Amino acid sequence: MNTKMTSWATGLAVVLSVGLLAPNAAAKGKSSLIGAVPDDVFICVAGRHNPERQFLCDYWDEVIDALKESGIGSDLMELIVSQLGEEQRAEVDRFKELAKKLLDGVDWDKLGGGEMVFAERMLKPVYIGKGVTMMPDMVWMFRGSDGSASENYEGLVAILQAIVAEVNKAAGEEVLTVNTTPRLGAKVAAVNLLAKVPNTPPFNLAMALHRDVIVIAAGDKILDEVLGLLEGKSSKKSLAASRRFKQAFANLPTAEDEMTFFDVPVLLGSFRALGDLAVAEAASSGSGDAVTNARFCDEANKLAEKGVEAYRQKDYQKALEYTKKAHEVASADSRIMYNLACFHAMVGNKDEALTWLEKAVDGGFSAPKQIAKDADLKIVRGDPRYEAALAKATKQVTAKSRAEADKWQQVAVRLFDVPGMIDYIAAVKYTDGYTVHAEEITALVPGAADNPFYPVFGKRKPLTDFDRYLPKETVSFSVSGGIDLGELYRFLEDTIRGLGPKGEEMLAKWAGMQKELGFDVRKDILGWIQGDIIQLTLKQPVGSAWVLMLKVADEAAAREKLDSAVAFLSTNLQQAAQKNPALAMLTPRTSPVTHEKLSGFHNVAVGMMPQPAVCGVSGGYLILGSSADAVALCLATAAGDHPNIRKNSQFMAEAVIPKGAVRSISFTDKRNFGTEIAQFIGVLSMVGGMSAMMIPDPEAQQLITKILGPVAKLGPIAQKIDFYKSSAKYTTFNGKMWHTRSVTNYRSPAERGAGKGAYPE
Repeated sequence: MNTKMTSWATGLAVVLSVGLLAPNAAAKGKSSLIGAVPDDVFICVAGRHNPERQFLCDYWDEVIDALKESGIGSDLMELIVSQLGEEQRAEVDRFKELAKKLLDGVDWDKLGGGEMVFAERMLKPVYIGKGVTMMPDMVWMFRGSDGSASENYEGLVAILQAIVAEVNKAAGEEVLTVNTTPRLGAKVAAVNLLAKVPNTPPFNLAMALHRDVIVIAAGDKILDEVLGLLEGKSSKKSLAASRRFKQAFANLPTAEDEMTFFDVPVLLGSFRALGDLAVAEAASSGSGDAVTNARFCDEANKLAEKGVEAYRQKDYQKALEYTKKAHEVASADSRIMYNLACFHAMVGNKDEALTWLEKAVDGGFSAPKQIAKDADLKIVRGDPRYEAALAKATKQVTAKSRAEADKWQQVAVRLFDVPGMIDYIAAVKYTDGYTVHAEEITALVPGAADNPFYPVFGKRKPLTDFDRYLPKETVSFSVSGGIDLGELYRFLEDTIRGLGPKGEEMLAKWAGMQKELGFDVRKDILGWIQGDIIQLTLKQPVGSAWVLMLKVADEAAAREKLDSAVAFLSTNLQQAAQKNPALAMLTPRTSPVTHEKLSGFHNVAVGMMPQPAVCGVSGGYLILGSSADAVALCLATAAGDHPNIRKNSQFMAEAVIPKGAVRSISFTDKRNFGTEIAQFIGVLSMVGGMSAMMIPDPEAQQLITKILGPVAKLGPIAQKIDFYKSSAKYTTFNGKMWHTRSVTNYRSPAERGAGKGAYPE
């Protein structure tokens, strides 16, 4: 990587981005370092320097240089330091000098100048203290350039040793130790970050040098496995040699820039094991006390409350009498029976207390914790009948917990089976000129079509005429087949129903809420929405316009719903605004659209909108647009009265255009990307400045003003991100896998120098 990141901050950013965000470089063919990745990782991202992408490195170097020259880092550091005391400032200065010295000891340009690989897996769930958790195993591998590995390794080890020293200094004792014992043909420096945590498996942060490869590992065993594979002396199988890995990339182009492999079943297997442990633990320990058959009668509740109030006044005989009357009204109430046991005990009726305790437990008072600690039952505690009742309550609540745990486990399995339909995700990137291509396959497991969630997405019809509503003037668009909302709603209902009586109760409450509101999700939403979505931005003679279209299954119903919504906005909300003037700015203003091509459409304006949005139903779509002309142009294109986007030469040159039906397709103009970021920063600075003026505290005003200073400097830097042109992609689905093809187009140096304008020209 020929970048110019020489400061310690940007050097550290490179390491983090490589490891956590994945490397954005790769060579012809598969990265050789994948041969050192164990085959049980759930994700692997690999790359190698590709000279064809040098232009992109140079472009970002300009942005980074501008960022450094702006002095934003110094401004922010000064802002932080200004809030500290003299001793704290001195400590910050010490850290700055130490960090600069250490990070300058690593040549970040050369660290990953050859190859880079990141991989991760989850270990088996373990108990730490009283909880169950999973620890990750992560590894980064770097093959540098120009024989820099040895020097960079020493620089990284120095950073590790310095961090350990600072931690020990802050703790006032040696809590961490760096072990530098070589192994498996490599130099190694490792520290167990959990060394002082009792009953905890080791979690090592380690660095190793194996010939020209630097390995950074976080976890327990993955370092030894990687070193063994590098050395060729491991019984562990390599990911690169696995059948699944080879199969995943068999139908993809050569990964010149980057390749990613995501094994979904491996990841889900770890989380399923964690869930099983948690469920088993909950079932075995019990969820606590459980009381059923209680407080279902208002009259009995009132009498029982009078008994409790008398109990609080220490009139136990009166409490007993009220509770007896409550029992006459609700003889099956287990809580009332338990109170009878307590009040009989308080007046000295031991036999009656034991009898009512037995009846309460049999009736549903499965509350062993309450029974065991209740001081009111002091005179019966230790009696065999008391112990038997307590044991029975414990058995009942444990069985109930097991049953509840089983139901939740069934629901969890059902939900896990949704992502569990995916077998693997494989992706590659390669560069051709000033265009970066990407292809990705998401494969389903065999039998995925039998999964209850499959109809949500798997049975949607593909899009055969994505360009039908896209005028030639379209700048950006997204067309998607969406999902089947009715099937999704059915899946969610069935999932809740799987909880048994509790689930049925939840569904009954939901149905009651809908009835009370006069609203039915199936009838009022799902009954007329089909789900296909079209979003587009158009270039107009002045500025741009947007249009959003939602496919409907019942056009008449959609029109009725829209007209009702507009009527509500124009009446109810206006009436509310008359009562509360503060709502006036938020109250919509509606009127009929007068455009001859938009019969039945409505204008809707809110606040100080420069022009109203329009909404209506036409051609089987619910349509919302920023202008009537834009909506009319889309409808004219669909009718064949206006050329569509295929007549746009720039789109045809830059997009990836499918030969057949697709599930989704998009195109995004990015020529003004940097300018848009700069404009957002400008608005943010302006709003922040206005907000600061409204704050009465002078110190707070001053602090916000100081923060806004560095923020404002980001605007000119963002303007340098002028090298994007556009991005495009489409996805197909054959019932067994999704296949996505995408491109990102960049300006050449000549185009940047010529200052090419916004799309389309």
